[in-house]
Amino acid sequence: MFLAVRSLTRMLAVAAVLVFFSGCMSVNNNYLLPEDFKVQLEQQGLTVEGMREISPAPFRATSGVAYMINGSEIGLYKYDQNSAIQRKRLARIAEEKCTYIIGIKYPVVVRGSFMLFGLEKNPQKKAILRAFENFN
Repeated sequence: MFLAVRSLTRMLAVAAVLVFFSGCMSVNNNYLLPEDFKVQLEQQGLTVEGMREISPAPFRATSGVAYMINGSEIGLYKYDQNSAIQRKRLARIAEEKCTYIIGIKYPVVVRGSFMLFGLEKNPQKKAILRAFENFN
């Protein structure tokens, strides 16, 4: 009996450590703004031809910016991780790897507090994804 309790205690301790470290590995970029992504893009050698604020309403995000890169526009939307509703919405989008506008499905990429939209047709997709992976 004592050995069973001891083994169970060890397993719970290991599980607690794993949960703690998995939480530490998540991306915490909630302090950033969509406008900050321009620096990451330029560090990847991309030329940002234009940047404009866009409405976050279609995705129920908190803010958004569109970037013109190589003649193709991409959208970056921020969700506030301090809001439980925003956090749940972004988690669902990240799990499904898509979002919808007027019932039409669009693929997206999620990292931390941000959703990247409109990437599939951009000729610089790989470089943009590298910049997005380092956006934290």
